[in-house]
Amino acid sequence: MRRYAFIGLLALVIVATSCVMLRTCWARLSPAIPSTGGKPLHIRLPDDGKTHLQKDQRWAADQLGTSTGTLGSHGCLVSSVAMACSDLGVQLTPKELNARLKKADGFLPQGWVVWNALPRVTDKKLAADYHPAASHAVMDAALEAGAYPVVKYFLLGGIQHWCVIVGKDGLDYLARDPLRDDKQPVKLSELTAKVYAVRVIRRAE
Repeated sequence: MRRYAFIGLLALVIVATSCVMLRTCWARLSPAIPSTGGKPLHIRLPDDGKTHLQKDQRWAADQLGTSTGTLGSHGCLVSSVAMACSDLGVQLTPKELNARLKKADGFLPQGWVVWNALPRVTDKKLAADYHPAASHAVMDAALEAGAYPVVKYFLLGGIQHWCVIVGKDGLDYLARDPLRDDKQPVKLSELTAKVYAVRVIRRAE
């Protein structure tokens, strides 16, 4: 009996691992753009001068939405959006943004952000634009309009990760990454060679 239970458990682990690998491979095969490119610009948007680290002890253990993850383990997107919100005048820590999104049904079960919930948690001051494909043109237009692109790339091991773009120097986008405690924004090209998704955080019209 124990043997069958072990075989069943092993099969379950294999299936679960395969699903994760397939999802990661599919995501990485989706259209991507280089981390440098677009129009040569020289823009530095207002920036708090600090990075909201997802592993900050003040919120790292907080449950991410209704998922099984925490801000420390899976909170890169919430941390990046919180930085964009703060830079746009709505001061929020990842802890505060996470709590507000929870109350506003701003998460899907797996911890993904519901983008149309952003006005509800910022007193209708801010909004988020979802773009189906990554684009330098979208990123450049956002920066020129004073908005903040939030971009997805992959860490070693195929783990998806998000950071916020706060400027551009020539063809190099400047980023604040919630896993790096840099004093100044870093070149996006130092973090990744490719960008797989773009969202834009902006002032509501």
